Amino acid sequence: MTDFDSSDETFLLSRRTMLGGAGLTGAALAGSGLLGAAPALGASLIREEGIPTDPAARIAMIRRMRLRTDPGVVYWWFRGRNYAQQGAKLTPLCELVFGAVMQVNPLADGSMELTSYELGFRTAPGTNERSDQLRNPLTGEMVDVPFVPVGPTKVRYSAANDLIFDGKIGNTSFKAEHVPELFYHMGDQISFQQHTAADTETPGLPPRRLNDMTMITSPAREALNPRVHCASATGYGTDLSDYARWWKMPAGMGTQCLRSVGRKETSYANMPKDWVAMLARVNPEGARDPRKLLTQRQEEYRN
Repeated sequence: MTDFDSSDETFLLSRRTMLGGAGLTGAALAGSGLLGAAPALGASLIREEGIPTDPAARIAMIRRMRLRTDPGVVYWWFRGRNYAQQGAKLTPLCELVFGAVMQVNPLADGSMELTSYELGFRTAPGTNERSDQLRNPLTGEMVDVPFVPVGPTKVRYSAANDLIFDGKIGNTSFKAEHVPELFYHMGDQISFQQHTAADTETPGLPPRRLNDMTMITSPAREALNPRVHCASATGYGTDLSDYARWWKMPAGMGTQCLRSVGRKETSYANMPKDWVAMLARVNPEGARDPRKLLTQRQEEYRN
């Protein structure tokens, strides 16, 4: 039994990019918001002026912003910095360069199938090269950095955007709590905030708690137009979790926080060059044809 995670940040971001049916890209596998049903509607709010109140229209808008409403492939990338958080003190731990390939398949009954493959690379703060080892800045110890992609994982969303998934990847179980989205209309932009909290359980290892809060933003002319299948979108993420086990962080050292920014792409050519170069070193065939990443044998999720 391994005593480290494959990627706590990759898991959080996979919810953001992979399971993005209703409220997240995310998967709280269980990610990655996941388990996202149709958003609860409240009283009319100034911040939602012009945003549809009909649940089906809202779901279509979220899918349009997060993924797409027609069959096809989309890509998401995020890059950010991971911090050790001790009270209000933040200490840089590493940087993350993350990418995901997703095949979207809408079905006639309004449901949607989604197949996703996610891969994150860690680098030392301020560098561009993937690291196999990093120094824990709080203990001074050099630690091995694990490398395990997530996926390909296949899930389904109902017409009401309920996630249909068995809640397991490999030998790890996920239970997610999806907080209803918050919507904002700001001039010529539409944004929605999602929050997913997930508990993970792996036999023989302590449970972990993962929190993902993401803001997705698209031009209003695309987000609100039902004739647009795939709106351009930018994402801003804040993840808060227990320390990844591989950091070997002593008890009482706080939590870890990841701040990230990213973008949805419809062309693989627009993915970040550093992520593509690192992918080519670990999976040359997948780097040449990223769709093959969706057909290979599923990686075991080691959390």
